[in-house]
Amino acid sequence: MAEMLVLITAALVIVVFTLWQLKRLVSGGRRYPYIPQERLNTPTEQAFYAAIQRAMGSTLLIACKVRIADVLQVRFRKRHRRDQRWWRYFRLISSKHIDLVLCEPRGGRILAAIELDDRSHRRRDRKRRDRFVDDAFASAGVPLLRFPASGRYDAREIQERLSPYLTTSKEGSDTCPNARSTTR
Repeated sequence: MAEMLVLITAALVIVVFTLWQLKRLVSGGRRYPYIPQERLNTPTEQAFYAAIQRAMGSTLLIACKVRIADVLQVRFRKRHRRDQRWWRYFRLISSKHIDLVLCEPRGGRILAAIELDDRSHRRRDRKRRDRFVDDAFASAGVPLLRFPASGRYDAREIQERLSPYLTTSKEGSDTCPNARSTTR
């Protein structure tokens, strides 16, 4: 009788373990502590995005929350994996984002970047970050325009302010000049 109880318990443990392993395989294995953001843009950013769309129509490709390292690149090449000079400058831009980037609709050539300045930009740490971002964009020759954050935006004013930077070619470029190929 005791042997039968041990066999039933062992069989039960094996079945439970097998079911647990199958559940892990079906559900993708590991669970990470992530949940989705409710939305990509704040309401203020979304209002500004809508105003740019009204102002410019389909003449622009508008990208939201773009990592600065995807707009600017470190001028000199990495000589080797541990090239500290390259990494030092890359780290300065790799975790910072810009609110909007305006590109040609065909090919994605970058025309200008936009930052919306809300009251957080008055903080000392934020002012230091903004000075760095301004200098980095100026150094790279990419126009960076700052607009004060508000609840409403005048599409006509936005169009007037952006028009000097939006000299796109008639056909648009077929490839993005900043595209990085791994075959070089």
